Amino acid sequence: MTTSPGSKRRGTITALILITLAFCSSANEPVVFLEQNWGERERRWFYHFNQGSRLLDYRLFLHLETATDDSRFSSNENLATFGFIPAPVSQYNPDRLPIGFARERDAVGLTCAACHTNEIRYRNKRLRIDGGQAHIDLARFLAALEAALAKANDDDEARRRLAWAMGLDDDTTSKLVAESYEQRSDENRRNASPVHYGPSRLDAFGAILNKGLKLTGADENFNPADGPTSFPYLWDTPQHDWVEWNGSSPNPLDGAFGRNVGEVIGVYGHVDTTPQKLFGVREAGYRSSIRMRAIRRVEKRLATLQSPPWPEQHLTTIDRALAARGKPLFDAYCASCHLPIDRADTERKIQVRMSSLEEAGTDPVMARNAIDALGKSGIFEGLKRFYVGGDVLQAQAPALHIVNHVMVGAILNRPLQGLLAQRDARLLGHGEERHPPKFLDGKPMPHGTETSAKALAAYKARPLNGIWATAPFLHNGSVPNLYELLLPADQRSVTFPLGNWRLNTKYVGYHTSQVCDGDFQFDTRLKGNSNAGHEYGTGDDGKAALTEAQRWALVEYLKTL
Repeated sequence: MTTSPGSKRRGTITALILITLAFCSSANEPVVFLEQNWGERERRWFYHFNQGSRLLDYRLFLHLETATDDSRFSSNENLATFGFIPAPVSQYNPDRLPIGFARERDAVGLTCAACHTNEIRYRNKRLRIDGGQAHIDLARFLAALEAALAKANDDDEARRRLAWAMGLDDDTTSKLVAESYEQRSDENRRNASPVHYGPSRLDAFGAILNKGLKLTGADENFNPADGPTSFPYLWDTPQHDWVEWNGSSPNPLDGAFGRNVGEVIGVYGHVDTTPQKLFGVREAGYRSSIRMRAIRRVEKRLATLQSPPWPEQHLTTIDRALAARGKPLFDAYCASCHLPIDRADTERKIQVRMSSLEEAGTDPVMARNAIDALGKSGIFEGLKRFYVGGDVLQAQAPALHIVNHVMVGAILNRPLQGLLAQRDARLLGHGEERHPPKFLDGKPMPHGTETSAKALAAYKARPLNGIWATAPFLHNGSVPNLYELLLPADQRSVTFPLGNWRLNTKYVGYHTSQVCDGDFQFDTRLKGNSNAGHEYGTGDDGKAALTEAQRWALVEYLKTL
């Protein structure tokens, strides 16, 4: 029997659809846990530990319907559409919420794991990367949560269903929904960005600064959160001397503690800005929902986390001969900034190298925002930047200084935890003082503290162990794979899709040639999204440009780190 051309075309189209569906689907793929020095016990706690975040009333979150139908907003199926990873029931997760959600008394909140747990897909497997860059689209999730609350607020029938599911009367439900909708709407408005972040990115710094400005009590006191960065990977973070993309936070003394307090403030931790006194005399800071013991514990737990080695049994085999040719290239072009370390060395210490905005040439928005963002001091006017020390806050002050005041105030309310945090830092090998971060040439940065605006006008270079699992690259996620990172900026992709999360083992990044339904299009021409800079090995750094063969050798070597 002769097959018509139309039948052949339909058959080809059907085959392509089936191939695309197989490529894009992941629901039934088994999860593979890589060797990162964590077991099931460590994971389950990290995925759902309570750090004091209070996003929404817990019962309301469990029973709230989506904006489009009567299905549960909190279901794993719905939350997976925003990139959250489903999780089983456990003692820390009795209601089977996805990774990154925790109960804080009568509220639901987010944990570190929401933004720092990754799954990479390859063929028929999902490779779990603990401490990696999550694929969540947090801005889209928050917008959808606001829309769901708007429906419950405006739709009488939906609100009656919600009241019945929660076991509350209509009046109590109406009040709870109205207050929750107003709060979520206000938070989203304050942190709005003219450029959508997409998955794996957030202007976390901007959100923290805006939360500090909100706590001043001043009206309309916020800045556009338009400096998104990739969620940084967490392995080796406790071993660094300075952390954050702009190297703004020290780890010695109680620096790591303050950093984590700021993180909880940014993800809906509550702070009561009524000054407290101890025995009516000593300053006792501000009460908060922040679980100080838990955030000390997570720092200690992260100190045991190791970067994931390239799993040849699940991916492709590394070409050892090619990688060997790449090592001297790494030593010549990369090692002075990205210091090599032993991932399993329990005594490893990491001295970061800072690259000024001018030298790096990468998108400056995040670093500049941290320096330039201002706000009204409101109720904090006349108080000190570090609550009991530092410069006095004027009527208008840098937003970072206002956040410093709130962070220190929250820590002062739990002084014992602050002292224990300093002990934790010493046990991790950090000394009794904060040495300034260093530029790429090894010279100390100006003034040597996070108080220096010039010191913040820079980005941090860190060791590259596990770099294969952290695409897309640069601080703002603007380069899709390692191969393109070694090209001149004008030869990198101007736009590329994100969303299927399937690893391209050749280029070392996610597949960009096959688009799945719902993929986000990253556009490097938009504010905060520039893929310029980091042109090392291109001939613009005073060294010979890499040849094409050398690029591939270097990419192969990077897989071994």
